[in-house]
Amino acid sequence: MKNDIEAFRNKIDRIDDELLRMLIERAELCLKIGEQKKHTTMNVFDPDRESSILKRLVSQIESPLNESFVNDLFSLIFSYSRSLQQKRRIAYLGPEGSYSHLAAYSAFRYDACLMPFSGIEDVIGEVRAGRADLGVVPVENSTEGMVHLTLDTMITSKLYVCKEIMLPIRNSLLSRVTPEKITNVFSHPQALAQCRNWLRENLPGVETIETKSTSQACIAARNHKSAAAIASSHAAHLYGLPIVEQNINDAQDNITRFWILSRNAVLAKNRAKTSIIITLENVPGALFNAIGVFASQGINLTKIESRPSRKGQWEYVFFIDFQGSLDDEPVRQVMLDLVDLTKDIIVLGSYPEGEMLK
Repeated sequence: MKNDIEAFRNKIDRIDDELLRMLIERAELCLKIGEQKKHTTMNVFDPDRESSILKRLVSQIESPLNESFVNDLFSLIFSYSRSLQQKRRIAYLGPEGSYSHLAAYSAFRYDACLMPFSGIEDVIGEVRAGRADLGVVPVENSTEGMVHLTLDTMITSKLYVCKEIMLPIRNSLLSRVTPEKITNVFSHPQALAQCRNWLRENLPGVETIETKSTSQACIAARNHKSAAAIASSHAAHLYGLPIVEQNINDAQDNITRFWILSRNAVLAKNRAKTSIIITLENVPGALFNAIGVFASQGINLTKIESRPSRKGQWEYVFFIDFQGSLDDEPVRQVMLDLVDLTKDIIVLGSYPEGEMLK
């Protein structure tokens, strides 16, 4: 038995050596590609190329490996490979330890300088002004719906979505005191809403106070003797707050969708999702007719959300997400048909559908 184990370990050592040699070879090729890209307009960050690689690799998976492991492993490899070509400035909704920080860190662990900002408008403004190369903002939660501030700011941002990130949300109650001594709970409105039933059952009568981020909730709780925060376990470590209770979400499969924003449009072709904003005439059947063109081309809508246009009373714009790329013939036909049925169309981007992060 001992000899068998030693033989297996020797084989693993040889495989590890070969893996390392191949990673070095891959890194050297990335450096050469980086040199070539300096003479072109090609972006170092190419979500569609990365999505294509993952799709090809996932199709070859055999037990005991699984899709989640392959996605996680190659996300790290992609980030390090990009770091060999260029470091970017990534603005995100901070401070450090927020869920936006976790999303940005997961996507750009090695290849970016992560810059926290206190508001979604600030993140979008930094990218628009060119002081940040990319921005990471929350756009939708699976239980609480769309993040309206992100939608409203994107209407006039002139930015594009180049990728989406799906991040599981696991809220914890953090405090320096025991539950019976907690008098108020700080957190972002979305986090408070995600845990409202748990709070009602376990901390009845305790005051809830909204903050701009879960990180700021941690700072507030740290500065109040009888306060608690709702945030991630990662934030608990960063801000030195004990975890009183883990996973207090009312829905355990809670997910937040984040957008990575860029000044440049990137057209995805592999597992693409497209986001647009349309403005309609205020006449009967306007929305029905606009939605009908998607059905006529067999295109699946994944989201439709109305928001005030802020241009006139009772005038609305509609955010629409659908599966498909602007490079697909059915989508091109839909866009042509929409021209005659809308007052205005803003294309936010065609980007790879998000993979679930851990």
